[in-house]
Amino acid sequence: GVDGLGPSLIGNQFVAGLGDDDLVAFLIVGRPADNQDNESGITMPPKGGNPSLSEADLADVAAFLRTLN
Repeated sequence: GVDGLGPSLIGNQFVAGLGDDDLVAFLIVGRPADNQDNESGITMPPKGGNPSLSEADLADVAAFLRTLN
């Protein structure tokens, strides 16, 4: 992640607590700033703001995130 745009992705409990399919589903949808679970108050756009990412691309992102935990 980018400093100031959300919690660190290193050792992130939210990421660790989701299964691979659920993590990909989360990346597809994102999280609005006003969501009760959003701790930063900053919107995480669907697909990280890159609509061209496929589900396979997001599975690769999820696999990378697993290396940070």
